[in-house]
Amino acid sequence: MLALLVVLFVSALVTAQNSVSPVPGAPGQIFASPIQYDGYGFHQPQGLSAVSYLYGDQGTWRQYTGLENIYGYYNVPQSELDQLVAYANGDNPATCADPNGNVLFNLPYESATVSGVSFEEHNGQGVDGTTQGQPFSQFWFDDNWLARYMSVAYGAPQPGGLFAANTRWQILGFNAGGWPQQDGSAPDQDALTGMYYLAISDPASAYDEWNGILGQTGAAYDSNTQQYTYGGLSAEYYLGLWKILTDFLADAGVSAAEQATLFQHSIALRSTILSEQQQANGAAIGWLTGRLDASTLINTETTSISVLALCANARICLEAGLPPLSTPSGYFYRPYNALSAVVGLSPVGYMVYGPYMTIGTGSYTADFFLRTPAPGDLSVTLDVHDYDASEVLGTNVVSGSQFAGGNQWGRFSVAFAVSNPSNLMEFRVFWGGQENLDVSAVRIR
Repeated sequence: MLALLVVLFVSALVTAQNSVSPVPGAPGQIFASPIQYDGYGFHQPQGLSAVSYLYGDQGTWRQYTGLENIYGYYNVPQSELDQLVAYANGDNPATCADPNGNVLFNLPYESATVSGVSFEEHNGQGVDGTTQGQPFSQFWFDDNWLARYMSVAYGAPQPGGLFAANTRWQILGFNAGGWPQQDGSAPDQDALTGMYYLAISDPASAYDEWNGILGQTGAAYDSNTQQYTYGGLSAEYYLGLWKILTDFLADAGVSAAEQATLFQHSIALRSTILSEQQQANGAAIGWLTGRLDASTLINTETTSISVLALCANARICLEAGLPPLSTPSGYFYRPYNALSAVVGLSPVGYMVYGPYMTIGTGSYTADFFLRTPAPGDLSVTLDVHDYDASEVLGTNVVSGSQFAGGNQWGRFSVAFAVSNPSNLMEFRVFWGGQENLDVSAVRIR
């Protein structure tokens, strides 16, 4: 049984003094706790930046007193829903039954209040973090269950008020016991059902669900970026949930041809999610609920799913061409979120190196996603280097014959073991200069 995560102070409803406020110094608590790997890792730089935003003053991580369960949201008269929206205005904290009937802290209706720290639905922010309306200080059980996966992956404070219960989001942690089955074929329902099939070791059925989503996406191949676009998906979290299913499914025993298809969409989904992340004051923040729909807001649910999607089925996810990885001059970071080496313009040598990060001892695999328009006699050397020990821990020399060509993404891996506790790890790509090359995600699992 999962115990309540925060010690609560329960008081009589009539004596409550309601308040909602940011938690001072909360972004500084990211990575303060030991990171527990539960299928989702941390992504840098955009994932970390989004988590910092959620935990910051402009985000949705809030401390509160006088949390009440006095108005409903689902299956209630419109008048009661209007009362909830008016009440939970950023000054008053509220909770009520979510779609699965769970209430944060299991708080009884109209009988008690609690104090704690959790994620509210949204803070009224929209495009590029601008204020578009009042906050909705509604603290949902299911939103916080979902966000907890993110908190664990980033070693950040975990939301209070959670307890053992059946919720739709439990399947993202491969908990199929008592999972509420999804009735319907919307992309989010298909994605969660696909995760259910993976949890019960039925990848064939999971792939059927994946294909069901593909048929709804309006997927079209863009010849300019050599990747897919998804005009049929209107909600941002559809992209994220589909990518989560894609990345777990790719290592679930599917055929080589199916895996190759999954990789193309994984990288395209990743690029789309990155491109649609909102920006404020030079920092990547959260995601609008509607894909680039300026009338929608940044909320906890959509941002949590997007963050999880950026590093599903991996422990560490990095972006070639962006910090904390390093790239010398002469290479080109593309609008489709990949780093390019171009014959005659880019120098032969390490086009990706760093980030000199310390990781725990143990066995890992580093995955590099690469593509080339024409493999020819291309040679790329991938290695994992411990800068502290001046030791190469693993190498993979990739020849042109191993590429699919035609700008199809491939995953090339380096297995390595870390025994030096003071390691400073580098994940490096050495380009031989024979043909053009793109590098996108670097993922450690």
